Amino acid sequence: MVKEQQLYKILVVEDNLGDYVLLEEYISDCFLRLEIVNVKSYKEFVQTIIAKPDYDILFLDLTLPDKFGIDLIKACIEYIDRMPIVVLTGYPDFDFAKQSLSLGISDYLLKEDLNATTLHKCIIYNIERHKNILKIKESEQYYLDLFQLSPNPLLVYDEKNKMILDVNAAAIDNYQYDLKEFREKKVASLQVENKLCTEIDENLILSNKESNFILESLECHIKKNGELLYVVCSKNKVMYKGIKSIILSVENLTKEIIHIQSIQLQNKKLKQIAWMQSHVVRAPVARIMGLINLLTQPHSDVDKNHIYEMVLKSSVELDEVIKEIVQKSNEM
Repeated sequence: MVKEQQLYKILVVEDNLGDYVLLEEYISDCFLRLEIVNVKSYKEFVQTIIAKPDYDILFLDLTLPDKFGIDLIKACIEYIDRMPIVVLTGYPDFDFAKQSLSLGISDYLLKEDLNATTLHKCIIYNIERHKNILKIKESEQYYLDLFQLSPNPLLVYDEKNKMILDVNAAAIDNYQYDLKEFREKKVASLQVENKLCTEIDENLILSNKESNFILESLECHIKKNGELLYVVCSKNKVMYKGIKSIILSVENLTKEIIHIQSIQLQNKKLKQIAWMQSHVVRAPVARIMGLINLLTQPHSDVDKNHIYEMVLKSSVELDEVIKEIVQKSNEM
Protein backbone atom coordinates (compact mmCIF):
# COMPACT_ATOMS: atom_id res chain seq x y z
CA MET A 1 0.00 0.00 0.00
CA VAL A 2 1.32 3.46 -0.94
CA LYS A 3 1.36 5.61 2.18
CA GLU A 4 -0.25 9.06 2.18
CA GLN A 5 2.24 11.97 2.44
CA GLN A 6 -0.23 14.52 3.82
CA LEU A 7 -0.33 15.25 7.54
CA TYR A 8 -3.52 13.95 9.16
CA LYS A 9 -4.61 15.03 12.63
CA ILE A 10 -6.79 12.35 14.21
CA LEU A 11 -8.61 12.43 17.54
CA VAL A 12 -9.58 9.01 18.97
CA VAL A 13 -12.05 8.85 21.87
CA GLU A 14 -11.50 5.32 23.20
CA ASP A 15 -11.15 4.10 26.78
CA ASN A 16 -10.03 0.57 25.88
CA LEU A 17 -6.25 0.61 25.49
CA GLY A 18 -6.13 -2.59 23.43
CA ASP A 19 -8.68 -1.24 20.90
CA TYR A 20 -6.82 2.06 20.65
CA VAL A 21 -3.42 0.42 20.07
CA LEU A 22 -4.86 -1.77 17.31
CA LEU A 23 -6.53 1.25 15.67
CA GLU A 24 -3.32 3.29 15.86
CA GLU A 25 -1.33 0.44 14.31
CA TYR A 26 -3.74 0.11 11.36
CA ILE A 27 -3.75 3.86 10.74
CA SER A 28 0.05 4.09 10.94
CA ASP A 29 0.29 1.51 8.18
CA CYS A 30 -1.52 3.90 5.82
CA PHE A 31 -0.03 7.33 6.55
CA LEU A 32 3.50 8.63 6.85
CA ARG A 33 2.64 11.82 8.68
CA LEU A 34 0.25 11.46 11.59
CA GLU A 35 -0.80 13.29 14.70
CA ILE A 36 -2.98 10.95 16.75
CA VAL A 37 -4.40 11.96 20.12
CA ASN A 38 -6.23 9.52 22.38
CA VAL A 39 -8.69 10.59 25.11
CA LYS A 40 -10.48 8.15 27.38
CA SER A 41 -13.63 9.98 28.50
CA TYR A 42 -16.23 12.48 27.34
CA LYS A 43 -14.93 15.05 29.82
CA GLU A 44 -11.41 14.69 28.44
CA PHE A 45 -12.79 14.97 24.89
CA VAL A 46 -14.45 18.30 25.70
CA GLN A 47 -11.27 19.70 27.21
CA THR A 48 -9.19 18.54 24.24
CA ILE A 49 -11.53 19.81 21.49
CA ILE A 50 -11.89 23.22 23.15
CA ALA A 51 -8.11 23.58 23.45
CA LYS A 52 -7.44 22.38 19.88
CA PRO A 53 -10.43 22.15 17.53
CA ASP A 54 -8.52 21.66 14.24
CA TYR A 55 -8.49 17.86 13.96
CA ASP A 56 -9.25 16.32 10.56
CA ILE A 57 -11.40 13.43 11.84
CA LEU A 58 -12.80 12.01 15.09
CA PHE A 59 -13.10 8.30 15.92
CA LEU A 60 -15.66 7.86 18.70
CA ASP A 61 -16.20 4.78 20.83
CA LEU A 62 -19.80 4.68 22.10
CA THR A 63 -19.17 3.16 25.55
CA LEU A 64 -17.24 5.70 27.62
CA PRO A 65 -17.22 5.65 31.42
CA ASP A 66 -19.01 9.03 31.78
CA LYS A 67 -21.35 8.97 28.73
CA PHE A 68 -22.45 6.49 26.07
CA GLY A 69 -24.76 5.74 23.14
CA ILE A 70 -27.02 8.34 21.54
CA ASP A 71 -26.48 10.80 24.37
CA LEU A 72 -22.74 10.67 23.73
CA ILE A 73 -23.19 11.31 19.99
CA LYS A 74 -25.50 14.27 20.60
CA ALA A 75 -23.14 15.75 23.18
CA CYS A 76 -20.09 15.44 20.90
CA ILE A 77 -21.88 16.96 17.89
CA GLU A 78 -22.53 20.11 19.95
CA TYR A 79 -18.76 20.73 19.96
CA ILE A 80 -18.02 19.68 16.38
CA ASP A 81 -19.17 21.07 13.05
CA ARG A 82 -15.99 21.20 10.96
CA MET A 83 -14.85 17.56 11.09
CA PRO A 84 -16.39 14.15 10.34
CA ILE A 85 -17.28 11.81 13.21
CA VAL A 86 -16.77 8.06 12.73
CA VAL A 87 -18.50 5.91 15.34
CA LEU A 88 -16.71 2.74 16.55
CA THR A 89 -18.74 -0.03 18.15
CA GLY A 90 -18.57 -3.73 18.86
CA TYR A 91 -22.31 -4.27 18.32
CA PRO A 92 -23.84 -4.75 14.82
CA ASP A 93 -27.11 -2.94 15.59
CA PHE A 94 -28.19 -1.54 12.20
CA ASP A 95 -31.19 0.36 13.57
CA PHE A 96 -28.86 2.10 15.97
CA ALA A 97 -26.45 2.75 13.09
CA LYS A 98 -29.20 4.42 11.02
CA GLN A 99 -30.25 6.53 14.01
CA SER A 100 -26.64 7.59 14.57
CA LEU A 101 -26.22 8.59 10.92
CA SER A 102 -29.43 10.64 11.09
CA LEU A 103 -27.95 12.64 13.97
CA GLY A 104 -25.08 13.81 11.78
CA ILE A 105 -22.21 11.36 12.17
CA SER A 106 -20.27 10.63 8.98
CA ASP A 107 -19.67 6.86 9.24
CA TYR A 108 -20.27 3.78 11.42
CA LEU A 109 -17.67 1.01 11.77
CA LEU A 110 -17.66 -2.33 13.61
CA LYS A 111 -14.45 -2.88 15.57
CA GLU A 112 -14.26 -6.51 14.46
CA ASP A 113 -14.15 -5.39 10.79
CA LEU A 114 -11.29 -2.92 11.20
CA ASN A 115 -8.12 -3.31 9.15
CA ALA A 116 -5.61 -0.99 7.50
CA THR A 117 -7.40 -0.88 4.15
CA THR A 118 -10.82 -0.18 5.71
CA LEU A 119 -9.45 2.62 7.88
CA HIS A 120 -7.47 4.16 5.01
CA LYS A 121 -10.57 4.35 2.84
CA CYS A 122 -12.68 5.53 5.77
CA ILE A 123 -10.35 8.41 6.65
CA ILE A 124 -9.81 9.65 3.08
CA TYR A 125 -13.44 9.24 2.06
CA ASN A 126 -14.97 10.86 5.14
CA ILE A 127 -12.58 13.81 5.25
CA GLU A 128 -13.12 14.65 1.57
CA ARG A 129 -16.85 13.99 1.78
CA HIS A 130 -17.15 16.27 4.80
CA LYS A 131 -15.25 19.02 2.98
CA ASN A 132 -17.77 18.84 0.14
CA ILE A 133 -20.67 18.85 2.60
CA LEU A 134 -19.26 22.00 4.21
CA LYS A 135 -18.93 23.65 0.79
CA ILE A 136 -22.54 22.78 0.00
CA LYS A 137 -23.68 24.13 3.37
CA GLU A 138 -21.73 27.34 2.82
CA SER A 139 -23.23 27.68 -0.65
CA GLU A 140 -26.73 27.06 0.72
CA GLN A 141 -26.11 29.63 3.45
CA TYR A 142 -24.91 32.14 0.84
CA TYR A 143 -28.08 31.75 -1.20
CA LEU A 144 -30.19 31.75 1.96
CA ASP A 145 -28.59 35.08 2.91
CA LEU A 146 -29.32 36.44 -0.57
CA PHE A 147 -32.91 35.23 -0.20
CA GLN A 148 -33.42 36.80 3.21
CA LEU A 149 -31.53 40.05 2.51
CA SER A 150 -33.28 40.78 -0.80
CA PRO A 151 -35.10 44.16 -0.59
CA ASN A 152 -37.89 42.74 -2.77
CA PRO A 153 -40.44 40.30 -1.34
CA LEU A 154 -39.61 36.72 -2.35
CA LEU A 155 -42.09 33.85 -2.03
CA VAL A 156 -41.43 30.16 -2.72
CA TYR A 157 -44.47 28.03 -3.49
CA ASP A 158 -45.13 24.44 -4.52
CA GLU A 159 -45.41 24.24 -8.31
CA LYS A 160 -48.10 21.56 -8.04
CA ASN A 161 -50.49 22.68 -5.29
CA LYS A 162 -49.47 26.38 -5.20
CA MET A 163 -49.08 26.38 -1.40
CA ILE A 164 -46.53 28.89 -0.10
CA LEU A 165 -43.47 27.12 1.34
CA ASP A 166 -41.20 29.97 2.38
CA VAL A 167 -40.89 33.76 2.28
CA ASN A 168 -38.19 36.29 3.09
CA ALA A 169 -38.25 39.13 5.59
CA ALA A 170 -39.28 41.68 2.94
CA ALA A 171 -42.41 39.63 2.14
CA ILE A 172 -43.36 39.51 5.83
CA ASP A 173 -42.79 43.26 6.09
CA ASN A 174 -44.79 44.10 2.94
CA TYR A 175 -47.73 41.72 3.36
CA GLN A 176 -47.78 41.70 7.20
CA TYR A 177 -48.37 37.95 7.45
CA ASP A 178 -45.94 35.91 9.55
CA LEU A 179 -44.25 32.79 8.13
CA LYS A 180 -46.82 30.40 9.66
CA GLU A 181 -49.71 32.38 8.14
CA PHE A 182 -47.99 32.44 4.74
CA ARG A 183 -47.55 28.65 4.80
CA GLU A 184 -51.30 28.22 5.26
CA LYS A 185 -52.07 30.19 2.09
CA LYS A 186 -51.99 29.54 -1.64
CA VAL A 187 -50.11 32.14 -3.63
CA ALA A 188 -53.26 32.99 -5.62
CA SER A 189 -54.99 34.13 -2.42
CA LEU A 190 -52.71 37.17 -2.34
CA GLN A 191 -53.97 38.43 -5.69
CA VAL A 192 -57.19 40.41 -6.19
CA GLU A 193 -58.79 41.87 -9.30
CA ASN A 194 -58.49 45.62 -9.51
CA LYS A 195 -59.67 47.94 -12.24
CA LEU A 196 -56.84 50.37 -11.59
CA CYS A 197 -54.24 47.89 -12.89
CA THR A 198 -55.95 47.82 -16.30
CA GLU A 199 -56.38 51.61 -16.32
CA ILE A 200 -52.74 52.18 -15.43
CA ASP A 201 -51.59 49.79 -18.15
CA GLU A 202 -53.76 51.45 -20.80
CA ASN A 203 -52.58 54.93 -19.87
CA LEU A 204 -48.94 53.89 -19.82
CA ILE A 205 -49.29 52.27 -23.23
CA LEU A 206 -50.86 55.42 -24.64
CA SER A 207 -48.48 57.87 -23.01
CA ASN A 208 -45.18 56.00 -22.94
CA LYS A 209 -44.43 53.24 -25.42
CA GLU A 210 -40.91 52.98 -23.99
CA SER A 211 -42.17 52.42 -20.42
CA ASN A 212 -39.94 50.34 -18.16
CA PHE A 213 -43.00 48.82 -16.47
CA ILE A 214 -43.71 45.20 -17.33
CA LEU A 215 -47.28 46.00 -18.17
CA GLU A 216 -48.53 42.48 -18.74
CA SER A 217 -47.51 41.39 -15.21
CA LEU A 218 -48.88 44.33 -13.22
CA GLU A 219 -50.97 42.78 -10.45
CA CYS A 220 -52.90 43.89 -7.41
CA HIS A 221 -52.14 42.04 -4.16
CA ILE A 222 -53.82 42.42 -0.80
CA LYS A 223 -52.11 42.81 2.57
CA LYS A 224 -53.30 41.25 5.81
CA ASN A 225 -54.91 44.55 6.86
CA GLY A 226 -56.81 44.84 3.57
CA GLU A 227 -54.58 47.47 1.96
CA LEU A 228 -53.73 46.98 -1.70
CA LEU A 229 -50.28 46.52 -3.19
CA TYR A 230 -49.62 47.19 -6.88
CA VAL A 231 -46.81 44.87 -7.92
CA VAL A 232 -44.83 43.45 -10.81
CA CYS A 233 -43.93 39.76 -10.44
CA SER A 234 -41.29 37.54 -12.03
CA LYS A 235 -41.08 33.76 -11.62
CA ASN A 236 -38.34 31.13 -11.76
CA LYS A 237 -38.40 27.38 -11.21
CA VAL A 238 -36.36 26.08 -8.25
CA MET A 239 -35.99 22.94 -6.15
CA TYR A 240 -36.92 23.67 -2.56
CA LYS A 241 -36.15 20.85 -0.09
CA GLY A 242 -36.71 18.31 -2.84
CA ILE A 243 -39.99 19.90 -4.01
CA LYS A 244 -40.43 21.33 -7.51
CA SER A 245 -41.24 24.93 -6.71
CA ILE A 246 -41.57 28.44 -8.07
CA ILE A 247 -39.79 31.43 -6.57
CA LEU A 248 -41.87 34.57 -7.01
CA SER A 249 -40.00 37.89 -6.95
CA VAL A 250 -42.33 40.79 -6.18
CA GLU A 251 -41.47 44.40 -6.99
CA ASN A 252 -43.71 46.68 -4.97
CA LEU A 253 -44.76 49.61 -7.20
CA THR A 254 -47.56 50.88 -4.98
CA LYS A 255 -45.99 54.31 -4.44
CA GLU A 256 -45.27 54.70 -8.14
CA ILE A 257 -48.76 53.58 -9.15
CA ILE A 258 -50.43 55.90 -6.63
CA HIS A 259 -48.24 58.73 -7.93
CA ILE A 260 -49.32 57.95 -11.50
CA GLN A 261 -52.94 57.82 -10.36
CA SER A 262 -52.62 61.26 -8.72
CA ILE A 263 -51.09 62.66 -11.91
CA GLN A 264 -53.98 61.20 -13.89
CA LEU A 265 -56.48 62.85 -11.54
CA GLN A 266 -54.62 66.15 -11.88
CA ASN A 267 -54.68 65.84 -15.65
CA LYS A 268 -58.40 65.16 -15.51
CA LYS A 269 -58.97 68.30 -13.43
CA LEU A 270 -56.74 70.34 -15.73
CA LYS A 271 -58.84 69.20 -18.68
CA GLN A 272 -61.98 70.24 -16.81
CA ILE A 273 -60.46 73.66 -16.07
CA ALA A 274 -59.36 74.07 -19.68
CA TRP A 275 -62.87 73.15 -20.86
CA MET A 276 -64.43 75.62 -18.43
CA GLN A 277 -62.07 78.38 -19.57
CA SER A 278 -62.77 77.71 -23.24
CA HIS A 279 -66.54 77.14 -22.99
CA VAL A 280 -68.19 78.12 -19.71
CA VAL A 281 -66.25 81.40 -19.26
CA ARG A 282 -66.78 82.46 -22.86
CA ALA A 283 -70.59 82.50 -22.60
CA PRO A 284 -70.95 85.25 -19.96
CA VAL A 285 -67.99 87.17 -21.42
CA ALA A 286 -69.53 87.15 -24.91
CA ARG A 287 -72.87 88.17 -23.44
CA ILE A 288 -71.32 91.10 -21.53
CA MET A 289 -69.42 92.22 -24.62
CA GLY A 290 -72.66 92.16 -26.68
CA LEU A 291 -74.61 94.12 -24.06
CA ILE A 292 -71.88 96.74 -23.78
CA ASN A 293 -71.93 97.07 -27.56
CA LEU A 294 -75.68 97.79 -27.40
CA LEU A 295 -75.14 100.45 -24.77
CA THR A 296 -72.57 102.23 -26.92
CA GLN A 297 -74.82 102.38 -30.00
CA PRO A 298 -75.91 106.00 -30.75
CA HIS A 299 -79.64 106.75 -30.97
CA SER A 300 -80.46 103.34 -29.52
CA ASP A 301 -84.02 102.70 -28.40
CA VAL A 302 -83.09 99.81 -26.11
CA ASP A 303 -84.06 99.74 -22.44
CA LYS A 304 -80.76 100.60 -20.83
CA ASN A 305 -81.93 99.61 -17.33
CA HIS A 306 -82.75 96.13 -18.62
CA ILE A 307 -79.31 95.93 -20.28
CA TYR A 308 -77.64 96.98 -17.03
CA GLU A 309 -79.49 94.19 -15.21
CA MET A 310 -78.38 91.66 -17.82
CA VAL A 311 -74.75 92.89 -17.58
CA LEU A 312 -74.88 92.53 -13.79
CA LYS A 313 -76.38 89.04 -14.06
CA SER A 314 -73.71 87.96 -16.56
CA SER A 315 -70.97 89.43 -14.34
CA VAL A 316 -72.25 87.46 -11.35
CA GLU A 317 -72.32 84.30 -13.52
CA LEU A 318 -68.74 85.00 -14.65
CA ASP A 319 -67.65 85.51 -11.05
CA GLU A 320 -69.15 82.12 -10.03
CA VAL A 321 -67.33 80.40 -12.89
CA ILE A 322 -64.02 82.00 -11.89
CA LYS A 323 -64.55 80.93 -8.25
CA GLU A 324 -65.19 77.34 -9.39
CA ILE A 325 -61.98 77.37 -11.49
CA VAL A 326 -60.01 78.71 -8.51
CA GLN A 327 -61.49 75.98 -6.27
CA LYS A 328 -60.58 73.20 -8.71
CA SER A 329 -57.06 74.64 -9.03
CA ASN A 330 -56.64 74.63 -5.22
CA GLU A 331 -57.72 70.96 -5.07
CA MET A 332 -54.81 69.88 -7.28
